[in-house]
Amino acid sequence: MEDFESIRPYNDHEVNEKLIKYNESSVFKKMISHVYPTWTLETIARRTKGITSALAFQELLIFPAAKAAIDRSFENLTITGLENLTREDNYLFISNHRDIVLDSTLIYYVLYQNGYKPGQVAIGDNLLSSELVTDIVKMNRTFIVKRNLAVREMVENSKVLSHYMRHVLTEKKDSVWISHREGRTKDGNDKTNPGVLKMIAMSCCGNKMDYLKSLKIVPICITYEYDSCDALKASELAEIELTGVYKKDGTEDMKSIITGITQQKGRVNLAFGEVFSDEHFHFNSTKIQDQFKELGDKIDSFIHQNFRLFPGNYLAADLLRNSTKYADKYNAWEEEKFMKHINDILNPRRNKEDFEVFRRILLEIYANPVFNQLEKSEL
Repeated sequence: MEDFESIRPYNDHEVNEKLIKYNESSVFKKMISHVYPTWTLETIARRTKGITSALAFQELLIFPAAKAAIDRSFENLTITGLENLTREDNYLFISNHRDIVLDSTLIYYVLYQNGYKPGQVAIGDNLLSSELVTDIVKMNRTFIVKRNLAVREMVENSKVLSHYMRHVLTEKKDSVWISHREGRTKDGNDKTNPGVLKMIAMSCCGNKMDYLKSLKIVPICITYEYDSCDALKASELAEIELTGVYKKDGTEDMKSIITGITQQKGRVNLAFGEVFSDEHFHFNSTKIQDQFKELGDKIDSFIHQNFRLFPGNYLAADLLRNSTKYADKYNAWEEEKFMKHINDILNPRRNKEDFEVFRRILLEIYANPVFNQLEKSEL
């Protein structure tokens, strides 16, 4: 484990030690009260006192937060594909990535509620904005993906990360969640980066595809009817398109985390795929680089076909194309509901120079899943 010291989550005994450190922290108590507004200081003290392991931390703090987010910001939650999993096995979950913390938290909350053991989560170190955030993340069975490194350091870190995932999946027999690409999908076009698969396979010296198959890959598609960070994402992409650069102000990631948890998401669907088996590892090419690409395409195929399209997605596609191709997919009430959401975002920006670019990008966030699912299937 010494090789993994810089990226591993906290062990059980370390969880309690860290919580003791924050017993008198006003910042920690304020953050807890923000997530759980009905909890008194006595409730917080009682809950944290009973936490002596990482699983207890999830059971007493993280999963209640997930339930609170569902109750406050979901219209409803539907789940498909749980029958593809067995409670005795562990898996490598690879999913699309729309929200910084809610994606993986929601997945493991649903698994936990249905009798499956929760696993570990990969998170980028760019989100570790303070010691408190770092401690909370590492208490939550999360391991660290280091980013923005020089090429040589990146290669070495990828090797460590790959070996750590191998250790968790094959030795600890724990599940792992990782995004199918670095960072969230911001334009609505969910696309797997083959580099993620290459990194996972780096620790294997033999047949890399046989190794990946042994890890029991399960693709997952997460659909939020309303992307709670759509305005933030559109602003970033518009600035990049117009100026070629976008600089974060230092508080943006935390703002996105809070927004992602608290803002309304409408209907939400979580689709678990089948474990990738022999048929998923039949490739057209014998070249390993091509096989990574083909495997990524198969993950994309599951995500695109299982993305739950809502009326707003179809309406956004029609608005972008100035057409009525999907007019039978939404009615007047659904159109009014979606346009109110869009116009509430657009109205403050109507006099800004970037308005048309911003509007197009905002609509693309919702329209691209339509193009991926329907139009690509027609080719």
